[in-house]
Amino acid sequence: MDKLKLLWDCRMQFIEGLGITLLISVGAVIIGFFIGVLVATIRICPKNNIFIKILDKICGVYITVIRGTPVLVQLLIMANVVFASLEFLDTNIIVPILSFGINSGAYMAEIIRGGIESIDKGQMEAGRSLGLSWVTTMIKVVIPQAIKVVVPTIFNEIIIMIKETSIVSYIVVLISGEQVRDLLAVADKQGMSTGFYMEFIFTAALQYLAVVMLLTLVQKLVEKRFKKNER
Repeated sequence: MDKLKLLWDCRMQFIEGLGITLLISVGAVIIGFFIGVLVATIRICPKNNIFIKILDKICGVYITVIRGTPVLVQLLIMANVVFASLEFLDTNIIVPILSFGINSGAYMAEIIRGGIESIDKGQMEAGRSLGLSWVTTMIKVVIPQAIKVVVPTIFNEIIIMIKETSIVSYIVVLISGEQVRDLLAVADKQGMSTGFYMEFIFTAALQYLAVVMLLTLVQKLVEKRFKKNER
């Protein structure tokens, strides 16, 4: 009973930690999705000029580096090298949001590229025959169909990314000059200070599980909606 009362007394800290985790996750998902669409489009578009060829090479290097290095290393580099000058600011939560967003973008790019390449080439040819440009056809015809194909994989990437945000406690995150902690960091801090470490870790794990189950439900609803629209 003492353990349950202690966990209940710390409910506000857990709620705040969950809020920080979701804030970072939502921001990273938005950034990652837009990076993914942009990079995937560049990689599959016709290489008609040197500018597009250079962009394609840059995107290839970006995907290779991001997918080939641990996300923790990327977070530490982003915090201690790329954005080291932000130490004087009283809010630096943009650092983990950008870090996880850039990481997710590389995986999103490959997911979306695979989805685009799975669409019948006749769709592009039909759009071009109607007088649409390559970019317009891609945005209005091909990409919407590709997104429908890769919805399960995109949701899987989002779920993985949300769980990966648990390493954000390796850096100090500030909002308006005050340190904030994500869900796992709250559990770690409270567990260490109270002596009931595993109890708090399990509580955090249950909250991650609840978020994942909710996302899985949303995924099923989205897939059902897409299937309904197809009919």
